[in-house]
Amino acid sequence: MEKIHSIALDYSHNNMLTLEASSYTDFTQFLFASGYKLGKIEAGFGSVMTLKDYDAIVISSPKNVNLTPQEIENLEKFVKNGGGLLLVSTRGGDYVNRTNLNDLTKKFGFKFVADEVSDSVNYVSLQKRQILEKFKSHYITQQIQKIILSNACSIETFDLEESKKDVRVEVVVRGGLYCFRNVFDGQKWTEEDSPNIPLMVCVEYFKGKVFAFGSLSIFSSLGREYGFKAFDNDLIIANILRWLILDIATEGKVITVDLQQDLYLWAISVLEKDGWASFSSLINVSLKSLRDNYANTMKEIKVSQLKNVEKKTKKAAGKAIEEVPELFPKRKKEDLKDIINAIEELSGEKYESSINLEEEPSEKIIPEEATQQLPDDLSTLTVKELKQFCDDHDIHLPKDARKADIIKVIKFVIGTE
Repeated sequence: MEKIHSIALDYSHNNMLTLEASSYTDFTQFLFASGYKLGKIEAGFGSVMTLKDYDAIVISSPKNVNLTPQEIENLEKFVKNGGGLLLVSTRGGDYVNRTNLNDLTKKFGFKFVADEVSDSVNYVSLQKRQILEKFKSHYITQQIQKIILSNACSIETFDLEESKKDVRVEVVVRGGLYCFRNVFDGQKWTEEDSPNIPLMVCVEYFKGKVFAFGSLSIFSSLGREYGFKAFDNDLIIANILRWLILDIATEGKVITVDLQQDLYLWAISVLEKDGWASFSSLINVSLKSLRDNYANTMKEIKVSQLKNVEKKTKKAAGKAIEEVPELFPKRKKEDLKDIINAIEELSGEKYESSINLEEEPSEKIIPEEATQQLPDDLSTLTVKELKQFCDDHDIHLPKDARKADIIKVIKFVIGTE
């Protein structure tokens, strides 16, 4: 027989979300239609035994009432041992609601902020009724296209102490690029831009789970444009409750993956050697390990890649240096004779060279500083400038030499032709 899952709503802290409230009839009908066994907690969370009767507990926006230290401790134990907890605040967080819900949430790595988030571009009727379309890939956001959070406060996440390694905090819904907020800094309210601000978080806490957001209007039946029936609001609430209650990790999703041959053969050998239940079990454990250590793993990969790039760069640079002498072979006197002969054939005139080709040229005809001053493209110089360069450095030119001829002679002398 299939188990009937139970959900309890908190009635003991002046909570606004109740099964009898006419403002939330759509949500109440959904709960009954979903087949959940519903309960009310009217005497607080002072008894651990009371909490064990439920799979998930909903604490919605306490008003002017604080949770006791014992209640906070019991709720943390409830989640740690496998329970689901949905925490809902409203605009202004604990400051406006005059409560201490954050004394509980800080156990799970987040807190509700004393602010109200709006959107100047994507909204319905009022800027505080923001349309959200930025979702992290997660079970809760499957098939979700748009939701509306009205009068919402934001959420701030933080790292827990090292002893709580079995805790995973994720932001699954963020505000858009045009979000802004009115935030209370302890003395006054100020307005500031807040693009991509966290609005919904989920927490895996040891064996249990927590989900939180700062808008009660998402349950409302009063406004069809922003309440429970608006866009995908009802669907995301259904996903949240299902995620809190069920062991989603064991449901699985069938996909096709191309494995490298060596990895496949290694996996087969490990399956046989260590007695894994299935190939899927090995892959899931591997992916979970990567997920939990993703930042460090990627850092190590990048360091290794940089070292390989540096090694290849040094090797290529060394090879280039070795090849440089071959790029600029030494000129022979026969080369200059060939150039003069070519010019004579083109011009039809006979030239006499004033250079003694039988003399061995000096090792360096033109100072390096002078050649560095020349442009890469000698054709950008005028004939006058080219001839002046030749005169300055005792480069003898054939009479009536054209610009192209002068450039050839200069290139030959400086060793670039």
